[in-house]
Amino acid sequence: MGSFLLYKNILVRGVDMDETIRKCKDRFMEIYKSSVSREGASDFLEWLEGTDFFVAPASTRFHGNHEGGLLQHSLNVYDCLNEEIANAGLQEVYSAETIAIASLLHDICKVNFYKKGFRNAKDEETGQWYKKEVYEIDEKFPCGDHADKSIIILQNFMRLTAEEILAIRAHMGGWDNAVKGGNGFVGKIFERSKLAVLLHVADMKATYFMESST
Repeated sequence: MGSFLLYKNILVRGVDMDETIRKCKDRFMEIYKSSVSREGASDFLEWLEGTDFFVAPASTRFHGNHEGGLLQHSLNVYDCLNEEIANAGLQEVYSAETIAIASLLHDICKVNFYKKGFRNAKDEETGQWYKKEVYEIDEKFPCGDHADKSIIILQNFMRLTAEEILAIRAHMGGWDNAVKGGNGFVGKIFERSKLAVLLHVADMKATYFMESST
């Protein structure tokens, strides 16, 4: 669980953030380059290098709402998904490429999605108000729901398999805005795709870990 350990180090041991992000990026690159080789993979990686993926937060207020949070969360989901697949005895069913794409890139919709801002906050010790640096949403590509957008971005570079699409589309499960609308199709995806179920569980575990560690 390499990325879990890196995240713990930030909180417990005070490891330098820049160094932690560098280590996480090195691990991401190692996994991606050794696992993903389909047509368009190198073009996607070149595009990704030009975005804020490696330093972006994973959210504005909750899990990974800090520099490098998106990268760390993605690696945590990768670790959790591999663990869930092993526990289910499905190592021979899903390729290393599919596992890497579904887990490392499920939240690619959050690339270039946030910007730094400020809000008023009160110091509990002094009672003085100050400007606290926060992340705000700065949507530049309003196209589809959360997971739909990830699929659209990825398909611009490489062809996804049907099961990869289903897994990424349903990874948020009941928290997905589309499900809140009442159409219920994510449940049908879970019935059809074991990978979708396992990615959902992996994402929830990784999210819980980051939230409970802050």
